[in-house]
Amino acid sequence: MELASVARVAVSAATYAIDKPYDYLIPEKLAGKVHPGVRVAVPFGKGNRTSEGFVLTVGQDGKREGLKAVTEVLDDESVLGPQQIKLALWLRERYFCTLYTAVKVLLPAGLWYRLREICTLSVDRETALVSGANDRESRVLEALCAHGGSTELETLRLACGSGAAGVARELQRRGLVTIRATAQRKVADKKVKRVTLAVSVEEAMAAVEPRRKSAPMRYEAIRLLCTIGSALSSDLCYFTGASPQTLRSLEKSGLVTMTAEEVLRVPRPESRETGPILLSEEQQAAYDSLITRMDQGQAACALLYGVTGSGKTSVYIRLLQEVVRRGKRGMILVPEIALTPQMMARFGDCFGDRVVMLHSGLRMSERYDQWKRVRRGEVDVVLGTRSAVFAPLENLGMIILDEEHESSYQSENPPRYHARDVAKFLCAQQNAILVLGSATPSVESTFQAQRGVYQKLILRSRYNRQPLPRVVIADMREEVRAGNAGTISAPLRRELEKNLASGEQSI
Repeated sequence: MELASVARVAVSAATYAIDKPYDYLIPEKLAGKVHPGVRVAVPFGKGNRTSEGFVLTVGQDGKREGLKAVTEVLDDESVLGPQQIKLALWLRERYFCTLYTAVKVLLPAGLWYRLREICTLSVDRETALVSGANDRESRVLEALCAHGGSTELETLRLACGSGAAGVARELQRRGLVTIRATAQRKVADKKVKRVTLAVSVEEAMAAVEPRRKSAPMRYEAIRLLCTIGSALSSDLCYFTGASPQTLRSLEKSGLVTMTAEEVLRVPRPESRETGPILLSEEQQAAYDSLITRMDQGQAACALLYGVTGSGKTSVYIRLLQEVVRRGKRGMILVPEIALTPQMMARFGDCFGDRVVMLHSGLRMSERYDQWKRVRRGEVDVVLGTRSAVFAPLENLGMIILDEEHESSYQSENPPRYHARDVAKFLCAQQNAILVLGSATPSVESTFQAQRGVYQKLILRSRYNRQPLPRVVIADMREEVRAGNAGTISAPLRRELEKNLASGEQSI
C-alpha cells in the first residue's frame, strides 16, 4: 500500500468539545511547502467551510480514505518552532483552551490572517438566473448577480440567511459557481526599493551623456549613483527630481538594478556611554549565588526578596549581562506598560540595539517587526509585559519577573495563563534560571521559598544605605475619644497641611 503524506492540523473552527489535531492529506503540489509550524487553509465540518489551521506534525500514513486535503499554504516558512509547538500543547492541557487558541497566543497580532471565501459565477448572468432549482438557490443566484457576479460568502449569508453558504456549495457541485478562499494578513512586511549601479561608472556616464539635455533626469540619477553607488529609490527621486518611471527605464536599459529591501518599523534605543554597574555587598552576594546556580546547568527558581529601593534592577542587569556573555539569551518581564520606557532606557544603555521591547502599547506593525528580530536571533534580551513571555527566544538562559506578585501577570482572556507559570515551563524545558523579584512576594512564592523549592535571596537595606520611609500608625479609636469622628486623623491632617504649605504633593 502506497503511503500518503498526512499533516496533523490544529483547526481554528474546532470548538473545545471537538478540539483535537485533525489529519489532512497533503496534495502533491503542496508537498514541499507543508511542514510543522506553517499555517494552512483546510476544509472543515460537513459544509467544508474553509478554516485556518496550524500544522503540528507531518508524517506518512496508509489511511487516506475519508481524509480531506489541505487547500492552501499561508506561510512561506514556519512561524512556530518545535519548542513553541510543545509550549502550545502544554497551554492546552494546563488552561483548558483549544489547541488553536493556545497556538495563536504565541504569535503577534500582525501575523494573523483574515480568511475570506469568495463565491463567483461560473456561467453567464442569464443562465444563472434560470438555473435555480428552488427558491433558495434562485435567491442566492440573484444576490450574486446583484453583486456583479462575485462576492464573499459572508455577504451572501447577510443577504439570504444563514443557509446561504450550504446553498452556494451545492451550486458549486453543480458547476454554477466557484468558491475560493483568500487569505489577507493584518500587517505586511514593509519593503523599499534600492537602486544600484549595474555597470561601471565610465559605461554608465557614457550611456547617458549624449542625451544629457533631452533626458536630464536620467543623467542626474546616474550621476548621483556614480558618486554613491546605490540609494533608495525614494531618496534618488527626491534629490534628483527623477520619477519612478525614469528609474524603471534605467533598469530596462541595464544601467541599474532595483531590489526590494526590508525595513523594520522598530524604535532604536539610544545607546549612551555608561560606566560599569557597581553592586553593594548584599547585591553582590545575591548575584554570586544566582551565577553559582547557573553554573550547575540545571533549571532552577529563585525568589529575590528586596525592600523597595534596594537596587534589584541593578542585579537584573548584571545577571543578564553575564547570561549574554555566556552566549545565551535572557528575558525580563514587568507588570505594567508604564514601567517599560524607563526600564528600556536603562537596558538600552547596557545592551544597545540587542534589546527589544514588547508590549500591547506598541503599534501592531512595531510588535510584528520586533517579533521578527527576536525570531531571527538578532536580539539578546527581551523586555516587556505579560505577553512578552511568548517571544521566540532560542538558547534561553534566564527569565526575570519583576514585581512577581502583581495580578497583571494573569491573563483575563483565553487562554487565561499566568506569565509566571509559563516562565517556569520555559525554564524547565531549556534548563534556564527563573528569578522572581519583589518587595512583597506572593503567598505562593513565599511558601515555595520557605519549603526550599525556591532559592531565597534577601536584600534587606536600600542602595547606598538610604533610610526607608517612616511609617506612622494612627489609632482611629484614640481620635474618636479625642472628639475627631472624621476619616482623617490629626497626624495625617498635619502632614497634609505641611505638604500643601510647601507646594508638595500627597497621595
